[in-house]
Amino acid sequence: MSLAHPNAGKQKLMHLLRTMLVTGMAYVVSYGITLVLTPYITETVGTEAYGFVTLAKQFAEYATIVTTALNTYAARYIGIAYHKNDMKQANMYFASVFWGDIILASCIFAAALAVIVFLEYIISIPAALVADVKVLFLLTFLSFWVTTVFSVFGCAGYVRDRMDLKGVFKTLSFITDALALLICYVFFPAAILYVGIGTLAAALVIAGTDWWMSRKYLPMLKTARKDFSFQAVKQLVMNGFWMSFNMVGDLLNNGLDLLVCNQMLTSLAMGQLAIAKTMHTIVKSLYLVVDQAFIPRFIKAYADEHKDKLMDELKLSMKVSGMLANIAFAGFVALGLSYYRLWIPNEDIELIYRLTIVTIMVILPTGAIHPLYYIYSLTLKQKIPCYVTLIGGIFNVAGMYVLIRYAGMGVYAVAWTTVAVMTFINFVSNPLYMAHVLRVPWHSFYPDILRNLLSCCVLTLLFYGLASLYKPTGWLTLILCAGGYALLGIPIHLAIVTNRDQRRRLAEAVRRKP
Repeated sequence: MSLAHPNAGKQKLMHLLRTMLVTGMAYVVSYGITLVLTPYITETVGTEAYGFVTLAKQFAEYATIVTTALNTYAARYIGIAYHKNDMKQANMYFASVFWGDIILASCIFAAALAVIVFLEYIISIPAALVADVKVLFLLTFLSFWVTTVFSVFGCAGYVRDRMDLKGVFKTLSFITDALALLICYVFFPAAILYVGIGTLAAALVIAGTDWWMSRKYLPMLKTARKDFSFQAVKQLVMNGFWMSFNMVGDLLNNGLDLLVCNQMLTSLAMGQLAIAKTMHTIVKSLYLVVDQAFIPRFIKAYADEHKDKLMDELKLSMKVSGMLANIAFAGFVALGLSYYRLWIPNEDIELIYRLTIVTIMVILPTGAIHPLYYIYSLTLKQKIPCYVTLIGGIFNVAGMYVLIRYAGMGVYAVAWTTVAVMTFINFVSNPLYMAHVLRVPWHSFYPDILRNLLSCCVLTLLFYGLASLYKPTGWLTLILCAGGYALLGIPIHLAIVTNRDQRRRLAEAVRRKP
């Protein structure tokens, strides 16, 4: 259902909302784990140790740069072939990705083992944490291997538009993660390697449930080696190379901040930034909630060559993504200090609060535009955005070095340079090039972006004003305030980003019987 085409019906709208709800619940469970785990780790083994938990995950993300070249377009090619009823081609891509992932993931895991052996000589690790950190990295990369090898089975959710079911299974994986952590921390002495055990357990659940979904919803697709095609792998990698290239730019923009702190500042600064970035991670999860709900709709509209429908879906996704991001940003500005006083009372709360505000300022231009990133995958137009992201990443790293070394800005330099670079990319470069590759007017996305910015400003001022009247002092009052702000923010955001006709059509779709 899109705002411009209400006749799509209530059933499609309810499916979209259900998908977002169950996917969102998965990330709520994930956040609950972080909420409990972070203060426990920082209080028992130190703030420095928490930084290594996040750093291990970032190292695994570095490894995905290689596998992304093969996996980025798997759902696209398999989905388009499926919707065109070309099962032979769909199966060729399916089997090729599976066997290609086994080879890539195994090679990367072997290389990671060599790095882990000498890890204390590569990054700065307190002597008391060396063994703990090494096992944590080992388990994290084992999880990476499992996730990569079974990733092609996850295409079933995108192809058959069952992301709602994937959201249920993701919730189950996070619950498994939580149970594993609970058992480890209750029955054994505190250690950060348990985070790796929980991550591996969650990866196994996702692998198993993705395999089950593939067998249920795409039973015609097999992984027989006879269906492997080097040409299919070559086609996927040649197109996916640019996504990997883009990830190098993303790495320079977002993935080296903790490593820079570790090498140029202190392990304590790394840990403080890692805590601050938890809110940024939560906001990214909100983006994924919207992305995963809309990607199947993007693929279907593009495969059917319905350009108007695709534009409607893209603009609807902007409104929804912007709503979630704006409410999260405005809510944290208003309630962030109260939240940190309750969550990590023994840390430098003022510093971490200010760092968090800076790190999540990327929401301002990114909130509405994030679902549109998939345009590049649909149209196979990755080259220019990749160059822009890489150049931006180089400026980002250079800016960090200069501001830390010569301006004395410390950890703030790491946060501010990323905000500056990503704001330019997402407000200037991306909207213009997205319009270009879709062959629509250059300004097509700017009205929605500007309305989203206005909504963010209004909500931030409103929530901050409400928080100045009453500051919550306990978890219950904090949750009630946050929930109340969210309920208040939804209609205000929709009133700003939609016009009267769009609101009328949306209301009609909600009232219409399936």
